[in-house]
Amino acid sequence: MQFRIETTYQENSFIHSYLNGDKQILSFYDYGLGSIDCVSRYEELKNRAFPREELVEALMNFNRKYHPSERAFHQIERLRDKNSVTVVGGQQAGLLTGPLYTVNKIITILVESKKLEEKLDAPVVPLFWIAGEDHDIDEVNHTYFYEKTDVRKVRIPERNDIKQPMSERNVNLEKAKYELKEAFLCLEETSFTRELYDTLMNELSGKLTYTEWCARVLHRLFKDTDLVLMDAADPAIREIERPFFTSMVRNNAAIQRAFLKQAEEMKVSAYGEPIETDENNAHLFYHEGRQRFLLERTEEGFKEKHGERIWSEDDFLYQVEDGKIQLSNNVVTRPLMQEFLLPVHSFIAGPGELKYWGVLKKVFHSFDRKMPVVFPRYHLTYLSRSTEKNLKKYKMDVKTVTMDGLTDFQSNFLARQKKVDERKVFEETEQELKELAEKIRGRLSPIGKNASAISNQFESKINNELKDYERKINQLMLSQNNTHLTRFNQIEAEVRPHNKWQERHLNIFPFLNRYGPDLVDRTVSGLMEKKESICSASHIYVYL
Repeated sequence: MQFRIETTYQENSFIHSYLNGDKQILSFYDYGLGSIDCVSRYEELKNRAFPREELVEALMNFNRKYHPSERAFHQIERLRDKNSVTVVGGQQAGLLTGPLYTVNKIITILVESKKLEEKLDAPVVPLFWIAGEDHDIDEVNHTYFYEKTDVRKVRIPERNDIKQPMSERNVNLEKAKYELKEAFLCLEETSFTRELYDTLMNELSGKLTYTEWCARVLHRLFKDTDLVLMDAADPAIREIERPFFTSMVRNNAAIQRAFLKQAEEMKVSAYGEPIETDENNAHLFYHEGRQRFLLERTEEGFKEKHGERIWSEDDFLYQVEDGKIQLSNNVVTRPLMQEFLLPVHSFIAGPGELKYWGVLKKVFHSFDRKMPVVFPRYHLTYLSRSTEKNLKKYKMDVKTVTMDGLTDFQSNFLARQKKVDERKVFEETEQELKELAEKIRGRLSPIGKNASAISNQFESKINNELKDYERKINQLMLSQNNTHLTRFNQIEAEVRPHNKWQERHLNIFPFLNRYGPDLVDRTVSGLMEKKESICSASHIYVYL
């Protein structure tokens, strides 16, 4: 396994300006990525109180059940230390962990937490939360496998008309087993296939939620690392969060004012609207009947958006305080809840997250809090030996393929292979033969009608033979290009599947099938050795 570290963000992009310390962009955040800000954030956290004991108990219970790792238990215990901080990131409970960017985000969390611990000389705990409260099943019930030139969608059919959180939604075991069986049949059988398949099938038993399944898969991938897992919808975590939800309800108008003001500033600065604005959004969901519903603010209190439920502010606040109403966060309040719950030094963000965190600074300040360091995650692209070989054969740079795809290169290459315009040759020949046949017909016309009929038969036969000739030439040219096209398709399926980056489309399992269940662990170990040469938003090509 070898690594090539590149940068693949566009110049003058938002992330490019952020990484290069653009003052206007950094004004939307409390901290940059430099050493001084790194230490400043740590010092700020030391002055804050967190529910550490309750948090340790909740995390221990969850990890004992779904991520039973002694290294994880040790990391959780370190949270009792008031000097300890966390490096945090999260993602939805994707099918088999979803696209590779989930695995890549966790790898970033692990490597950056180790770097930060050495820099601060203080305990740093790597923590990944699964967004178990999310309810959009269409975002988590599918993923993509690939094998050679084929990219296949793996999807568990589900009803999408109910708003049930993933931590409460059970996987349809029969459908899941069928879809996984079909998906694995598309993979080339290796010495690892049976173990991977049997393990997945054995997990599909009893009542299994999407969050639980995701956690179990993540455990197998990261069991030999320091990773700590958390379900954001864990009832024990929700109980710890209850006073924080109460505060969010009590100060809901302030949250909305702060959000709208910062969002407008970002829009005026020509950075767009990373989060859609809605004047009445309360940025909270309430739960009832195993579903969750978005709340809106009213002059009197709160109401269910698109529903009939209405509460006065005092009544709603009382029920939240008393635990009679269960709440969860949206994209605006989730980062704030994370800040209340965990001593977050750094938040590991994807490109979209980096931008939407830029509209949250004033929301944090409305609670006398500062944002954590927002660290753009690594991008990883796995490269097989066959793809590496084909890239070299055609003198293609993998970075260029990642950024631009293969369409232009392939078109130009095939055009260069075309030594003759065969269509033009046959069109000209057809015209010449037609003229020759007319000439013969004219010279033989004195013989009579029978000669004319024979001439027609001859002309038809010549035209048919010419078409067959052209067909065979086309087949020959196609066969000559087929080898090239197959190689191009293999590169595209692996590096730029469906014209998307590998990490945004493909799942980790086809790579585990080919290179072994310990692939992720070996990747983490290799990157730990090179951690000082890796920086924020690095694109790491992993040569397998």
